[in-house]
This record gives sequence, structure tokens and C-alpha cells, in this order.
Amino acid sequence: MTEPPTPARDRYGHLRAYAAAQKRATVDRLKRAIAQLEEEGRPVSTFTIREVSGLDYMAYYRNSEALALFRRHSTHLSKERAKAQANRRTSKQKGSGQELFREEGIAPRDPLLNYNKVRLVAEVRSACAERDQMEQHYRLLAQEHMRCGLTIARLEAQLAEYLAFMERFRSSLQKEEHEP
Repeated sequence: MTEPPTPARDRYGHLRAYAAAQKRATVDRLKRAIAQLEEEGRPVSTFTIREVSGLDYMAYYRNSEALALFRRHSTHLSKERAKAQANRRTSKQKGSGQELFREEGIAPRDPLLNYNKVRLVAEVRSACAERDQMEQHYRLLAQEHMRCGLTIARLEAQLAEYLAFMERFRSSLQKEEHEP
């Protein structure tokens, strides 16, 4: 029976080990710098870390563990997280933004908000066609109304002439009765 072949020697093992040691060293330096800054009550930022430890941002940006550590302790990022959390709380208290919808004149559950672009374009086009049809109907009604107004004016003029004629006729009849 033959022995299984020995695994090939890892040619780059020493480089992987060195890179892992560098990563650990970066995380350790960053932890010490953050601890020192927090003890001194100073803000944790890229500038203060560089000042205390000499670590450039790119050194821990490329190291996922170190970057996560920085993000957890960063003063600026923690303020941003607190703001975002406060905004989420206030938006929940406001009734999920219904005031914004009221200010914009949009109903909070407007079904048009769920349409895709193609359907919205189709809806807008059908609404425009319906509006054009209504405008044409309105024009016809306005013309008919004008014709009715002219007819009424003509009839009122004829009525005025008739009443004037009747008044003259009555007065002439009364004169004839008194003159015998």
C-alpha cells in the first residue's frame, strides 16, 4: 500500500500569517486609541485616532473588524444614529407621516402611489381624453345656453313691444269712449 501524497507546502502561508498578525495589531492599536480618547473625554474621530495612535483611516478601513470597532465608537456616527433613531420615533408618533401627506394635499392611502409608470401614463392619458370630452360637451352646452339667452332676449323685446302696443291701444279705446 502506498502512502497518500503529502499536502503541498503552502507557499504563501507565511504571508497570510503576517497579514493576520497585522490585522490583529491594527485592531489592538485602534482599541487602545479609542480607550484613551474615551478616558480623556475627547471625541472619537479619524483625526483624533490619527493624533493618538498614528493610524490612518485607510489602515482600519481595509480591516473589517477594525472598521466595525471604529463605527461602534465613533462620536459622529453615534450622533447620526441617535438622530436617525429620534427621527424614527417622531415619525412613528406623528402617525407615519400623515401630516406630510396632508400638507402636500395627498391622501395617505392614495391608490395612485402604488401604480407603476406605465399604468400612471395610461391613467393620465385616459383622464386627459375624458377631460377633452367634457370640455367639448361644456362648449356645446355653453353654445346652447347662449342660444337660449338670445331667444329669451328676443322674446322679452317682443313682449315689451306688445305691452307698449297694448298700452297705446287701451289708451286710444278710453279716449274714444270719453269723446262721444
